Formats: sequence, structure tokens, C-alpha cells
Amino acid sequence: MNSSSPPNFVCRWEPTELASTILSASSREVVRHWISAVAFLDENQHPVLLAMSNESEPSFNQLVQAVDPGFAPSVVLNELLRKGIVEQVDSGCVLLRRSTYIQDVPGFETSPKARRQKHRSGSVAGRRHSDEA
Repeated sequence: MNSSSPPNFVCRWEPTELASTILSASSREVVRHWISAVAFLDENQHPVLLAMSNESEPSFNQLVQAVDPGFAPSVVLNELLRKGIVEQVDSGCVLLRRSTYIQDVPGFETSPKARRQKHRSGSVAGRRHSDEA
């Protein structure tokens, strides 16, 4: 691969904590692939609408098979629909809901657990330095 060709994956998005919590491992992998593989992103690096049929590209079946050929696309799709992660639009495409993924901000930990772990020892979590007695 030469230096002018785009990478196969980008690190712009990550699944929300809720999406990561409610999805099975296989569906989480599919969502992660959808939001990071260049083949499934538009020119602005947003997840594309995926066709349901294999006649047009990219398709939902291609996405699932790219993650793991052993996954059944219909099973993954049913879970994503049931849990509100995707929706089928009138054109017959599948849309990944924007509430499923967030901007990946390097160096910024969003979970309270991560903030507590990074907090300096000897101080009270959630208090400003000037508030400590």
C-alpha cells in the first residue's frame, strides 16, 4: 500500500456505552466495523446507509460477512432492529442511528470509572482542589 491510499479503518467514532452494554458481542463487532471501516463510511467518514440486498453496494450482508463469515446477517439485523440501534428506511436500506456512536476524542475518558482512576490519590473525587480542607 502506498502512502497516498486511504487507510482501511478510521478512528473517528466509537460506540456509545449504552450500545456497547445492550448488544451481544457479535452485534457490537458489526457496529464497530460499520463506524470504522472505510468501505462502510461516506466521504465525511459517517456510516453509510446499507442496502438490504447484495445487488447494490455496500450491503448489510457484506458488512456482517466482513466482520465474521460465521455470523448470520439476519440474526444480527434482528437484534439491531429490536434494540433500536438501526432502522429500515423506505428505500429498503438500513440506517445506523446517530445515537449509537459518539465522536472518539483521544485522551478524553468519558466514563466516571475512568475519571476516578485517573484522579490523583489523596484527594476527594468530584471536588476542586480549592474545596478540600
